[in-house]
Amino acid sequence: MKIFIFLMLYFCSLCPLMATNYYLSASGNDGNKGTTLSQPWKSITRLNQQILKPGDKVLFKKGDTFFGEIVVKQSGSSKQAITISAYGTGANPIITGAIKLHNFTAYNTHIWQVKLNQTVKNLFDNGKLKTLARYPNTGFAIMQGGVGDSVTFIDSSLKQKEKYWENTNLRFRTWDWEVRTSVVKKFGNHKVTISDSSTNTLGKGWGYYFDNKFEELDTLGEWFYHPTQKILYYYGGNTFTGKNTEAVTLNCGVSIYNSVRYVNVSQLDIQKFDTFGINLLGNNSHIILAHNKIQYINHTGIAIGQIAKNCNVNNNEIADINGRGIYALEPENLLIHNNYVHHIGLIMGYGISGVNGMVGITIANNEVVKLAQSHTALNNSIKYNRVEKTGYVGIRMDGAYSTMENNVVSNALLKLSDGAAIYCWAKCKFYTHNNQIKNNVVSDVKGSNYGTTNSHKLPDANGIYLDNLVYNIAVEGNTVSNISAIGIHINSDAHDNTVKNNLLYNCKNSLSVAEWFNPNTTRNNIFSHNTVFISQKNYRGVLLINWLVPSTQNMASFNHNKYYTLHSDTLARDLYNTVDAMGKKNTIDKSFTLQDWKKLYGYEKNGMFNNLNLNQNAYPHLIINTQKISKTLNYKNQLIYTLGRKKITKLTLQPFQSTVIIAEK
Repeated sequence: MKIFIFLMLYFCSLCPLMATNYYLSASGNDGNKGTTLSQPWKSITRLNQQILKPGDKVLFKKGDTFFGEIVVKQSGSSKQAITISAYGTGANPIITGAIKLHNFTAYNTHIWQVKLNQTVKNLFDNGKLKTLARYPNTGFAIMQGGVGDSVTFIDSSLKQKEKYWENTNLRFRTWDWEVRTSVVKKFGNHKVTISDSSTNTLGKGWGYYFDNKFEELDTLGEWFYHPTQKILYYYGGNTFTGKNTEAVTLNCGVSIYNSVRYVNVSQLDIQKFDTFGINLLGNNSHIILAHNKIQYINHTGIAIGQIAKNCNVNNNEIADINGRGIYALEPENLLIHNNYVHHIGLIMGYGISGVNGMVGITIANNEVVKLAQSHTALNNSIKYNRVEKTGYVGIRMDGAYSTMENNVVSNALLKLSDGAAIYCWAKCKFYTHNNQIKNNVVSDVKGSNYGTTNSHKLPDANGIYLDNLVYNIAVEGNTVSNISAIGIHINSDAHDNTVKNNLLYNCKNSLSVAEWFNPNTTRNNIFSHNTVFISQKNYRGVLLINWLVPSTQNMASFNHNKYYTLHSDTLARDLYNTVDAMGKKNTIDKSFTLQDWKKLYGYEKNGMFNNLNLNQNAYPHLIINTQKISKTLNYKNQLIYTLGRKKITKLTLQPFQSTVIIAEK
């Protein structure tokens, strides 16, 4: 008998747990069982009361809208994941953190009001995000001066009475690469003091604006919520109906608790939350987020907490996010594939205060000094994503032994500068190294210095940027075009990086290395077998800068690169400082032809430079294949030449590769 009972228990342990489907419908009832299509639950509140088991599925009816925050506290198993998804036909179910408002009454001719007990975090009218009451109504005011610290500035144009701006938000630029938000602590006599210290000294030239002030509710589309009165005020004008107005009152669409494993979230339309669309709280593993649309989130679309392992984010659309699209902190074996990330960080001051906001996709480390045994982001993959229209960086990948490939990144740095479409950075030795950035397509990076002390200068906007202290990064097979500053840039203290087989087209400076932090630490960087097309007379193929030693040599080597130009024989530019006998610092600015560069420094012994000297009927054209399959173009009825002036009638490009052709009209 004992043997029989033991065997029964053993075989039962091998059988999968009985899984349950739970259904939710807008026409359901929380008193129902929820386990059949005919008896669905109605609310997310009821769902969150249920203890889920491995294999359970939570299915929301397509075409319906559900208000609430989904909370997943239980784990699935390796054989039976917990699934949060959809059933039925039609559009994916909407999970929203916004409530529809009714019963507006007139406050005055243009301002409307409604009683609302929940704190309003954002407001939408007819599907569009509205503006928190602010001054000035658009753009920045400009600080006129400071007192030499990071909390106070002066602007004589502020003539309001004493204390007028106190307890309002101040949103302001502190560096080229960030916007910050603080609360005004003190105001009087044209002087503003904020409660949170800036990362930079406040003073002349920096842009700012105030918001969250009822008295500034003076423009169509502005709103203000009075927390004491519990009243929302909206400047809707005299034709406002209030039929399509929604107030965001919740923080997060889907929260997956710390250490939860084996959960799949798919086919949900998650929208209008203040903090996160989906948030993994940390130490999660085997979480799959796929085929969701995440839109209208103030902070981060998908946030993956520290040390998530073996998670997968694929085929999602992440759009209209004020802070960051996808953000992961020190993950391992994270796959971010086939996502469409766009319109990220386009409202200055909204989203994330400070550095690392307004970014499409980020894999980051905690910004502390790392030791050899410290945990960092590791073995991750960012692949086949399309990232476009970001306020700052398109894709950032810190950490080690990771790959970023076959991504298409365009129109980055629409609001900030001193960054790039593709970027990586390190704080110390064991931070960012041994990564591959290959076969990506980067284009149209212009940058903006508006509201900075560099507003009179061209923005520092780059294509691919290897920043301080990174090493053993392979930048290979990428296409970089239409860049206002530098196509591929290696910054100070970065070393032993390889830039190979890339095509650069119409970049102000195509290849660049700079040293300004520690002397003789920017070294052993190799540029080889790249094709550089220099399209304008004042553009350069190579820019080398050293502000620490009187030479630009030894930072990098150049060989086997091919340079093509339309207007000038000048290839390279050197910038460095010297000190004369009187101790005066002088900046040396030299330009070189390829032959001079070879002769003086030994660069490009096997390099090639070709001034194409095209006739008036000929023009260059960049051809790119951003598909996953090869692409063939036929030119039987056109005069098309390679850069080597060979006539062609057909051109085949492999996936994510490119070439420049010469066409004749």
